[in-house]
Amino acid sequence: MSRSFSFSCVAAVSLAAGIAASPAGAGPPLAQAPQQAPQASPVQAPQPITKTIMVPETTYKTVTKTETVMKPVTRQESVPYTRMVPENQTVTRMVTIQVPQQQTRTETFFVNVPFQRQVEQNYTVMVPEQRTRTETFAVQVPRTREVQQTYTVMIPEQRNRTETFFVNVPFQREIQQQYTVLTPEQRTRTETFIVNVPFQRQIEQSYTIQVPEQRTRTETFTVNIPFQRQVEQSYTIQVPQQQTRTQTYNVSVPHQRQIERSYTVMVPQQVTRTGTRTIMQPTSVQAPGKQAPMQAPVQAPAMKPITQEYTWTETIQRPETRTKTEQIVEYTTEQRTREIPYTVMVPQTQTRTVPVNEVRQEQRTREVPYTVMVPRTQSRTVPITQVRQEQRSREIPYTVMVPQTQTRTVPVTEVRQEQRSREVPYTVMQPQQRTTTRQVVEMTTEQRSREVPYTVMVPQTRSKTVQLTEYRQEQRTREIPFTVMVAQQVERQFTQQVMKPVTEQRLVTRTEMVPQTVERQVQVPVTVMVAKQVTYPAEGKEQFMR
Repeated sequence: MSRSFSFSCVAAVSLAAGIAASPAGAGPPLAQAPQQAPQASPVQAPQPITKTIMVPETTYKTVTKTETVMKPVTRQESVPYTRMVPENQTVTRMVTIQVPQQQTRTETFFVNVPFQRQVEQNYTVMVPEQRTRTETFAVQVPRTREVQQTYTVMIPEQRNRTETFFVNVPFQREIQQQYTVLTPEQRTRTETFIVNVPFQRQIEQSYTIQVPEQRTRTETFTVNIPFQRQVEQSYTIQVPQQQTRTQTYNVSVPHQRQIERSYTVMVPQQVTRTGTRTIMQPTSVQAPGKQAPMQAPVQAPAMKPITQEYTWTETIQRPETRTKTEQIVEYTTEQRTREIPYTVMVPQTQTRTVPVNEVRQEQRTREVPYTVMVPRTQSRTVPITQVRQEQRSREIPYTVMVPQTQTRTVPVTEVRQEQRSREVPYTVMQPQQRTTTRQVVEMTTEQRSREVPYTVMVPQTRSKTVQLTEYRQEQRTREIPFTVMVAQQVERQFTQQVMKPVTEQRLVTRTEMVPQTVERQVQVPVTVMVAKQVTYPAEGKEQFMR
């Protein structure tokens, strides 16, 4: 568009120059005479050029802008929350136990097999011989007398003391534990054993038997003849007596109090911000004054970027800390007292008459039959069993327990000591001196004598043929029951503590940011291109061409 405008300007300028060069009184060009040589015309000064250009122009207009802001809204709602309540449950689990199982194996062993032979040996027998001796003995003759005796009784007295004790609070944790199980493995070994094979033969032997012979002797003996008499006796009984003591105990009393709690909300706030922007502004170029033979169109002014500052208003969310008053429940320990009835045993002395059994000694005689054993030698033929050794072999299966290490996670219960205190009633025994009169029986020693028959054993040496039993080793086998531990899965019940969820409702106050649409006035820059008349001096052809 600017190029066509420049060409139109050049054509207009050329036409004006031709019109100015023609004589004033000349007729139309067709009636001219033949052209003469051009005469020199005076050079005209360049005329200023007026040009219309499009200049950007920025204006501000107010528009209504719709935007969404977050507005804080406080709401209350009933929120379900879950808390874990411990509960003891009985579960059945498979556990591995070692069950004893009875098995049998055959083993070889050596036995000593007896066999008999006749040997001559001397022996001493004790022949009884009856004798009599007089001996003096002491007897205890009872004699009763009354003595006054002081004794101490312990009267219980109830007291209280505070003692500190440790309790073991159990808690559970799981540990990795290695344990060894014995896996049975069946093996076989060959072993050699010796058995004693019995065989019998007849031998003659002499033996002595004791033949009983009945005899009679007279002996003196003492008997205790019981008789009863009544005595008066004092005794103490424990009479229960009801009493009352005051006990102090602690209770937890709830009370409410107000506390201040801080919370943060987002508050909208209008702020003004400043920014920079770049606009294009035309620059006018003033060329130095020089004359040109002809007027030419001038190039449009250049656009230069210019940085400008501008301001705008926006809404931001600013955190603000606020406080509110909440009501909480606290528990305080309050000490109270109460009357507790208890029973104490009060000693009370009473008197009763009881029969007492006493004895008196009385000497008597009796005929006593007794038996003596008279030795008598006899002869007999008896079979004896002898053995001879014989070696054999056999295959014996046996089981060995091969240890195998495994790992398992087992819950272990550990305890930690926790110190507590408590009021403990205890009873102390207060000694109290009392006096009573009792009948005591004293024993008086009295010397007596009696004729006592006694028997002495007189040694006498004799000779006899006896059967001597000797032993020889014989190898035998036997079935031996033995017990192995076999792993077996069984069900057992365990009590474990599980946390059971319990859902409850709780009123919760919370602040939500609710979107809200608002309208606000905003200054918006608007740039339009405005036509503007610009006048500037014409330049020469070189400037135009350039």
